Amino acid sequence: MKGFLKFLLFVGFVAGVVYAVQKLLSQQSAPQGAGAGVLPETPVTPLEDAPLGGDISPRLLEILVDPEDKGSLELVDDGKFLLNPRTGYRYPIRNGIPVMLIEEGKKYQDVSRVAANGSGQPKTSEAAG
Repeated sequence: MKGFLKFLLFVGFVAGVVYAVQKLLSQQSAPQGAGAGVLPETPVTPLEDAPLGGDISPRLLEILVDPEDKGSLELVDDGKFLLNPRTGYRYPIRNGIPVMLIEEGKKYQDVSRVAANGSGQPKTSEAAG
């Protein structure tokens, strides 16, 4: 009889834990507040239309490199761009998110900031190949 009572107590405990976990998960996934599940009144701004700049973690700045030549980058223009001084590519920072696409770097290239590399021309992947 004691063994059966211990078994019932154990089953009750496990059922309680399962119920509590289910309740917690359903609260996290349930929509919150009035109008939940409805599109916002103002449309969400695409990243390319977001304003330039924003705070970036100093640790992130230490590890970010240029996606093309894997070299270090510098924060320029009041924190709006990350500059590769070797190519002049400037990668925009939008809402604190660096947009590290080579196409974006080329789009915002600043030839006046290119470090001298012997030819006076910025290095490109076509010229390097």
